[in-house]
Amino acid sequence: MAGLQEVREAIEEQLVHIKGQHAICLYARLKREARMMADEDIEYEQHQLKNLVDELFPKVLRGGFIVSLWSVFESCVKDLAEYTRREKKLPFSLQELRAGNFLNQMDLFFSRTLNLTVFPDKDLRTRLDEIMNFRHALAHHDGSVDKLPNSLHCKSESEYKSKGLFVYRDLHHSYAVPSAEYSKESLDSVKKFLEHFSDQVYVALHPIPLEDNA
Repeated sequence: MAGLQEVREAIEEQLVHIKGQHAICLYARLKREARMMADEDIEYEQHQLKNLVDELFPKVLRGGFIVSLWSVFESCVKDLAEYTRREKKLPFSLQELRAGNFLNQMDLFFSRTLNLTVFPDKDLRTRLDEIMNFRHALAHHDGSVDKLPNSLHCKSESEYKSKGLFVYRDLHHSYAVPSAEYSKESLDSVKKFLEHFSDQVYVALHPIPLEDNA
C-alpha cells in the first residue's frame, strides 16, 4: 500500500508534467508553422492535444492504477487466506470456494474458518464492491459507461464529476475516466480495510491467552 501511494502521487505529477510539455511543444510548432496552416488545421491540432492530455493519458494512467490497486487488494487477501490455511491446517483454500465474486468468496472463507465478521462496515463493503466492478469495466470494457456498476451510473456529466469520474465519448461509446480524487479515495478505502482486516486475522489466529490469576 505504501508503494501504491507513491505510484499514485507520481502519476499525478507526471500528468501535470506531460500536459505542460506537450502544450509547449505544440505551441512552439504552431508558432513556426502557423502561416502555412489553415485555421481549421490549427484547431484540429489543439483539439488533438486536449484529447491526448485530458483524456487518453489520464485514462491509461489512472485507469491502470485502479486495475493495479484491485490486483494488490486480491493478492493481499489471498496471502492472508493462505496463511490462515497453513496455520489451521485446512484441507481447502479460499480459491476453491465458489461464492459469486471475490468479496463474497473472502467473506465465506474467513467467516467459516475464523468466525470473523469480514465486513462490519457496510459502507466500506459497498465502496470495495464499487471499486471491484469499476476495475472490471476498465480492464474488460475499456471503461465503458454501459458497464459501470450501478452505483456509478449517472444521468449527467455533472453527476459523474460529483462521483469523481470524467465521461468522454468517441465514435463507438462513452467511457469513464477516474479523477485524481477517485484514485486517492479508492486507495484510502482499500488501505483502511486491509490494515484493519489483517489485524483481525492475526488476532483470530494468535489470540492472547488469558492470565491465570489462580
